[in-house]
Amino acid sequence: MPATKVGGSSTYLIEGTAQRQFMRHRLVRRVQENTHYLAMASMVCGLLGFPHYLLAVDNNVWLAQLLTYLTFILVSYNLLLENGRNNLAMLTLLLVTFSLFVVQLSPFAADFNQTASLLRNTDTEHPNSISATTEYLAGALLACLIALSYLLQRWRLLMPSQAVLSIAVMIPMIPFLGVICGIDHPYGSMPPLATFSGLLCAYGLFARQASHPPMSYVLLMDDTGKQIRSSIMLLSLCAILLARAGVFFSDNLRVIPMVVLVSLVAIVYTMTITYYRKGLSVEQILPAADMEFASQVESALDNQQFYLVYQPQIDFQTGRLKGLEALIRWKHPSLGVVSPVEFIRVAELTGLIVPLGQWVMRTACAQAAAWKDDPVLGHIELSVNVSPLQLKAGNLVEDILKNLVDTGFPPQRLVVELTESAFVQDDGENARMMHQLKNAGIKLAIDDFGTGYSCLSYLRDIPGDYLKVDRSFVMELPGHDKAEAVIQAIVSLGKSLNYRIIAEGVENEAQAQFLQGIGCDIAQGFLFAKPLEAQALQKWAAQRPLMNHVNPLPLFPTAA
Repeated sequence: MPATKVGGSSTYLIEGTAQRQFMRHRLVRRVQENTHYLAMASMVCGLLGFPHYLLAVDNNVWLAQLLTYLTFILVSYNLLLENGRNNLAMLTLLLVTFSLFVVQLSPFAADFNQTASLLRNTDTEHPNSISATTEYLAGALLACLIALSYLLQRWRLLMPSQAVLSIAVMIPMIPFLGVICGIDHPYGSMPPLATFSGLLCAYGLFARQASHPPMSYVLLMDDTGKQIRSSIMLLSLCAILLARAGVFFSDNLRVIPMVVLVSLVAIVYTMTITYYRKGLSVEQILPAADMEFASQVESALDNQQFYLVYQPQIDFQTGRLKGLEALIRWKHPSLGVVSPVEFIRVAELTGLIVPLGQWVMRTACAQAAAWKDDPVLGHIELSVNVSPLQLKAGNLVEDILKNLVDTGFPPQRLVVELTESAFVQDDGENARMMHQLKNAGIKLAIDDFGTGYSCLSYLRDIPGDYLKVDRSFVMELPGHDKAEAVIQAIVSLGKSLNYRIIAEGVENEAQAQFLQGIGCDIAQGFLFAKPLEAQALQKWAAQRPLMNHVNPLPLFPTAA
């Protein structure tokens, strides 16, 4: 399998997009990770409001209360399990069960029970007073919507689940809408504990779906996302004002708050789906599966599941080990070794490539510095790939120089590799950073040359040292006339601009002989060695003494 590097994307992203994507991704992930706090708070509120069976209330009222709070508690408990908090879920369930047992056996607890307070405050002499049945009508409706949304989510019907949740979180707005419209208690007034427990449970379900559309669309941080949110707020205000005006022209006033509620939900879905069917956003939207995979990538970075391998680079003229290229690998705890092709793509789309690239630079420099006493590895160059998004972050130079100081690795032995896309539509800032690195003694390599934009002007403006021929050309050698012509042109162009030429993906002697014959300087590929971990690399270097002396080529050691 070809070695995949950090920063190999050829997609150009506008300035600031990567940072917005990364911040949005972190926000979504942090919200999803902390869902258990919402679930626990919902269970506590449900416990405090749980109906007391010793109270003299109507059986239907007591049953409605019981089912309402049980729904909130059970859904919240399952949220804890789905969030990987099994121990916390069991502990919370035990505490809830024990507390409910104590509450139900204590007759004095009835004085503090929400239902008891409601019954004491119910005035049966006045027809406008709120009955216990009406009081729990909205709470029972909220519980039914949450239960339905949870079932839809379990059945992978995520968009209908979010639609139901949108209605659920607006149920407590009905009394507020009634006040605005001049209607007192249109459908009853929800008890505070039932409201808090239900809303916390609903927000927990929302948090679990924050990376799925249309919820993910509303969270966009580009101009279109801001326009959607502004439009929703404006149209919602108009809907409320029209409802207030409709009070003067309607006989059935109790219908108005529900009409406004349905209108608000319709506005949210219409705005989001309409905008994104037109494709007006400049910000890339990752599918839900990719967002979940991106969360695993960030967790892997936090939990040190990544590691580095190093592929040797051989000088064609001397046979010596000229340098090493650091390549990232991921050992997933359940999936095993994950292909870099998969996680590098997602990391670049989410902006996670920035912290991932920083980790690679820091780890590679520390490892190379640890080889300072090795007779072979203590004197060679180290190549590290840098993503164009790291350039956009603005602090690349400072980070690299700090790593060199912290690790003690000489800057003269570091080679920073960049793809051509880093210099496309560059306003001069990237070239300025390259000059800063060059002034610090660091070398620069242009990676995958010929596969991207190949705009020759940047070769004139940046202080490059190496030009790397992509493996897609090398693999067709020898015998492919067009591939041979392209590589000869790259070598001739690079030599005229004082670049040294590195060929990637050299896998057989015929390829190596052709490349050496046209003046290629350095080779890298399976013919010499596969990417090796640090200890295996030291053993490989020690077992190949010929590579550390000047020898005439062709000299092609057997791959490890």
